[in-house]
Formats: sequence, C-alpha cells, structure tokens
Amino acid sequence: MKIGISSFCWDCFKQTGQTKEDYDRLKIELNSDIDFEVELNDENLYEFVCPKGHKALTQLQEQKFEILFDLASLALIDGYTKEAVSSYSSSLERFIEYYILVTSLRNQVTIDDFSTTWKQMAKQSERQLGAYFILRLMENKTNKWEEKRSTFRNSVIHQGYIPSSEEAIDYGQYVLTFIQSTLKELNETSKEFLKKAMFIHLSKNGKKIPKNIGIGNASMPTIINLRSIRNPDFGKITLKEALESMQENAFYKYFYRKKI
Repeated sequence: MKIGISSFCWDCFKQTGQTKEDYDRLKIELNSDIDFEVELNDENLYEFVCPKGHKALTQLQEQKFEILFDLASLALIDGYTKEAVSSYSSSLERFIEYYILVTSLRNQVTIDDFSTTWKQMAKQSERQLGAYFILRLMENKTNKWEEKRSTFRNSVIHQGYIPSSEEAIDYGQYVLTFIQSTLKELNETSKEFLKKAMFIHLSKNGKKIPKNIGIGNASMPTIINLRSIRNPDFGKITLKEALESMQENAFYKYFYRKKI
C-alpha cells in the first residue's frame, strides 16, 4: 500500500527569509503540490530527496492502531474478509498496548521501565490482554472485552475460517466502538498523557537519524482519527458509514494509493 506525503523541502525553506512569500514561491519551484509516493512500512520513516538534492525523512503522526484499522477497512472494501478480520484484530492488539502505555504514564511509570517490562510480553498477546484486564480492574472500569470476539478471531486466523462480509463488518464495528469509547475515557482522565504518548511515538526514531538529516511529521486521514478526539462528534460514525466514505471521498483516495 502506497500513500501520498508532502514533498515540501524545509531545508530549502531554511535558506530563504522564511516568509510566507518564500514558502509560496518554493511550493511552486519544488512542485510541492504533487506529493511523493511512499510505501507504508513498520518503521514509520519515509525518505524524500528534493530537486536540489536535500535528503529528508518524514514520519506519520498516526498511531499504528489507526493505520492498521484503515488497512483492514480497505481490505474489506476489496472483498478480502479474512484479511480484514486479521488486521482489525491487529489494530485492537496495538490499541491495547497504547492503552497500557497511557495508563502506565499516568501512574508515573517511566518510559524506560515501561519498555523494559513490555519486552517481556511484546510477543504474547495473552499477557498483554491480562495486563489490560488488571488495569481495568484496578481503576474500577467496565471490562469491554467480549470473549466471543476472541473465539471468532481465532477461528479466522488459526482455523482458516472464511468470514462473510457481514461478520467482518460486525467484528470491525466491535473493534471501532471498543477503541473510540476507550479513547473518550482517556481523554477525560489522561489528556496530558495522551500528549506524552504522542511525543514518545514521534521521538522514538530519533536515534536512527543522522544529525545532518531533518525529520518532519506528516498526517493522513484515518477512520479512528485520534486527532479529532476532542470533537463532540468523535466516535459517532459507524463502520459502514466510514467504509462508504472511504469509497466515495477523494480525500481518502488521494492518500491511500492501492499500488505495490
């Protein structure tokens, strides 16, 4: 899957007076209205070389669970129900990790201690789910987990069950509701730690980048859309409505380019 990311060169901009006029001129000069295509990757680093030879890196602001949910939805639109359920499940698992991180930060756990502990459960989803259950219990929160969903997911992933489109949509809706309703809770109890989790997300690539190469942040539309968490309408759209929007909205088509 390829996406379109801004091709504006900030190194070129730094060599100007950095006015709005300089910015507008450079956009035309560098043809920046045409984004460059990159293939989505797990590292969240995308390289761009401008016409003047400046090399830069871009990373997406969106959390992995947001992107995985969209990839699942695109698979579902194309009729790949089994693949959609698998990616919806991956999105949910990565959200569980995100929830545990934010809750840990709120309880004064350092990112180093969290990372050390997470390594012991990173490859075992049952341990991660157990950590989620205990955190919900300690905070007197309702456990939103439905065991029948795990049974369905396991039958699809491990037993080769081919779900119908309605079954895939139903599972995707469950995941969407689970994530967005929990994000609403976090927005009420952990606003500053949501921001801290974003900072951690955007700074984790820092050690990989040479000092002479700049890094910028880009954003893309997602169904979950964590950036709109403070919007009163957050979480009100259904999965079916989101799927229709992805098919009809040119904004989605512009960013998600079905190429290999």
